[in-house]
Amino acid sequence: LKYPAPITGRKLRFAIVGCGRIAQNHFAALKQHAERTEIVAVCDSEPGALKAAAASTGAPGFDRLDKLLAAADPDIVVLATPSG
Repeated sequence: LKYPAPITGRKLRFAIVGCGRIAQNHFAALKQHAERTEIVAVCDSEPGALKAAAASTGAPGFDRLDKLLAAADPDIVVLATPSG
């Protein structure tokens, strides 16, 4: 079966929650698909990681998930927080 793409005519909007080591892999993967994706927000409770992620992606940074969800309009939220 073929299903139509649910989002067409614009890029998919991603938000990344957790900007530590593993998030760098997500940033790089999304950059490789920049013609179809964009990072619209990043979130981390650690100020240094948040500042670095916002600087490297150009996306607005948020220190809390509820603030991100209230201000950004992502299609997809990637949870890259520690599993423990």
